Amino acid sequence: MHENHALAPEVRQRLETFLDGDDNSNGLGFVATHGFLTALTVGPEAPALEAWLPELFDNQPVSADAAQAEQITRDLEAWRKEIHATLYHGQPLPLPCSLAIHPSEPTDLNDWCAGFMEGMFLKEASWYHGDEDLVADLTLPMMVLSDLIDDPDIQQIRHDKKISRELAQQIPDVLTELYLHFHAPKTA
Repeated sequence: MHENHALAPEVRQRLETFLDGDDNSNGLGFVATHGFLTALTVGPEAPALEAWLPELFDNQPVSADAAQAEQITRDLEAWRKEIHATLYHGQPLPLPCSLAIHPSEPTDLNDWCAGFMEGMFLKEASWYHGDEDLVADLTLPMMVLSDLIDDPDIQQIRHDKKISRELAQQIPDVLTELYLHFHAPKTA
């Protein structure tokens, strides 16, 4: 990760404490928020803060405390910049959770994937504009593991333990591919 945008440990801890705490009853948790911010970063068209922040907190205020809301908002923007800097500099993006899955119980990775899909849904049409098949293939791990898609084919893949484990392991590479697909200069 690029040092200029590395999130300070105390900022990461403040985010985790807030996002997983009782003061955040409407928003995504820490791990799902990372997935959400990752989708905003790798996607083709990053929505403005005014568009994604309400979605992250289910159209509720970030916090009843205005100073805390302002701090958390700044921290979330810094986290997004860290994600961007990591991918921009060609580094694999570390996820804040294990890539392990358990078919019979939800895991943090399932939450991360659900957050990713929520972020993707904000500008879904722009994701598929131009190369729908490639993007569908690259986002398949997140679609399957998010448990948000009711398509029978996706459900069938989700219930195949071996394929689900393979998809989980692909996520870091897929994120890099998505980022490059949408953000690397196109060559003639």
